[in-house]
Amino acid sequence: MPIIRSSDQKNKRLEEFYKELTSDNATMVENEIGKVMFDFISMVNETFIKTTLYGLTSHYSLLIQATDSWEDGWFVRVYSIGDKKFQFEYKMSKNQSPWNYAVVKGQANTIYEAKDFLIIAMTESEGWSDNKELRKLYNKLKDRKTEKTKFTLWLEFEEFDSTNWDKENEFCNIHVDLEDGRHYGLNVWTYSFLETAISEDEKTGQNLSGLYQKPPDLFVKELTRECIQQTIEDLLKMGNLEKVLNPSIYDKQQEK
Repeated sequence: MPIIRSSDQKNKRLEEFYKELTSDNATMVENEIGKVMFDFISMVNETFIKTTLYGLTSHYSLLIQATDSWEDGWFVRVYSIGDKKFQFEYKMSKNQSPWNYAVVKGQANTIYEAKDFLIIAMTESEGWSDNKELRKLYNKLKDRKTEKTKFTLWLEFEEFDSTNWDKENEFCNIHVDLEDGRHYGLNVWTYSFLETAISEDEKTGQNLSGLYQKPPDLFVKELTRECIQQTIEDLLKMGNLEKVLNPSIYDKQQEK
């Protein structure tokens, strides 16, 4: 079920409110805020299938409530300052709060992190304490965070001209830094880009014998953080990361 605007603000739907910020009449900062928050609304609608959330807007901030009444107050606040990131605040529960209305703040750098932050904020605020769907999402998130080997990703398409990448038919460079100190710089292709490279080679003869003669380190379905991160996590779980990403060292170790 969707996140819907509170009945106290009936003039526009949340999607319409943030969509207006992307118009030609808005400033560049407002354009960025509108895009980020519109994407956030879409993510919430995809994440919560059975739960209805209620949203109030204060300036450009989104105040998320468990009920359709402004008098009940908000539990989670989300906003952007136009830097493609998400600022979060959630009210601490009465049992955990050192004083009345204490809040916890954080910044999510991607829409995928924003999803995790939202699930955590809704859970820790205890505004949805009896919600089975939220509990299931939180437990899944907790399992994912405790089971996986920790690593950080640097993705070229997030740092340079992030709006001009074909996520399904492109290649990029990434860095993988594991907590044990191992570092990998990788060239990643999508499966579709392999077909594109082969097709271009048939026409011109230049790609597979020149520019793309060296095969990529990794193939993925699409160039998104979620897809690449999941691929690395799967390789770690199977114990195949070293074999895939550093075959020369792996082969020497096997010979010993």
